[in-house]
Amino acid sequence: MTRKLLLGLLVVLVLTSQALATDVFEKVGTVGCQFLEIGAGPRGVGMGEAMVAATEGVESIYWNPAGLRSIVRPTVAFAYGTWPADISHQFAAFAMRDPVIGGVAALSITSLRMDPMLVRTADSPGGVGVEFDPGDIAIGVSYAREFTDKFAAGGTLKWVHSGLGDLSALGVDGLEDYSARGFVGDFGTLYNTGFRSLTIGLMIQNMGPEMTYIEEPVPMPATFKFGVSMNVIETPGQIVKVAAEFRHPSDASEKVNVGAEYVLNDMYFLRAGYKMGYDEESFTAGCGARLTVGGLGRLGVDYSYAAFGYFSGVHRGGVTVEF
Repeated sequence: MTRKLLLGLLVVLVLTSQALATDVFEKVGTVGCQFLEIGAGPRGVGMGEAMVAATEGVESIYWNPAGLRSIVRPTVAFAYGTWPADISHQFAAFAMRDPVIGGVAALSITSLRMDPMLVRTADSPGGVGVEFDPGDIAIGVSYAREFTDKFAAGGTLKWVHSGLGDLSALGVDGLEDYSARGFVGDFGTLYNTGFRSLTIGLMIQNMGPEMTYIEEPVPMPATFKFGVSMNVIETPGQIVKVAAEFRHPSDASEKVNVGAEYVLNDMYFLRAGYKMGYDEESFTAGCGARLTVGGLGRLGVDYSYAAFGYFSGVHRGGVTVEF
């Protein structure tokens, strides 16, 4: 039964990826809400974002919601990343297992913020005396369930808002609130093959109807992901996990991510990865620690660095608490 279900999902996902491939070169740079493609969480970023099959914990809301299956205790997480041009990226989430609903439920908020900027026009390049505050936000509700000891599936529904703020100073009708909003969804699966710890992950991310900016319809950044992960070394006190992921975005060519994580005593973590097929992104690295704090629970702290070519690098930090 599980194998038939997995095969059926694989067929659906492959057909979807072929649909996304249609006229891909005509769609480069045409999708909206690209902040939805920014990796949420330093652990995954440190591993080169090769996470569709390797994800676990509350960060799975972004990488593959089926990974929420690993949640045992209520967990909260917050991550913050710095980007070029004084752009910041934040991710906050809460997840808990509920026997009533038979799975794991989660809430998440993702935002991309920029510093306020002056409204400028061709006649007033120095600004018109007012500022606008651009930003994007996505609020998601996730659910994951284990159907067997080997197979799990999960999904996320996200309300998305993208805007440049109040542009009424330009005196153009319709630009008082230059923004767009809509819904997108993610769906993913995880399958433990039973061969050592080999796991297969599949996911469709950011599927949804077009949003309209003023009068221009804009597609969402839909992406198909397929990946594998396995513990190549697993001894008392030490684990080395490797992962690889294939991505097919709807607006660009295929990409491949690879990553690895070294775990010492389930307390200390070293990570590295590499991203292929990207314009600027390449090498990633990270580290982390998980410690039991009396009265608080299990506290996790993570950091990642991602090379960004001409734009130097992107730093991320995150905190996770399991109560």
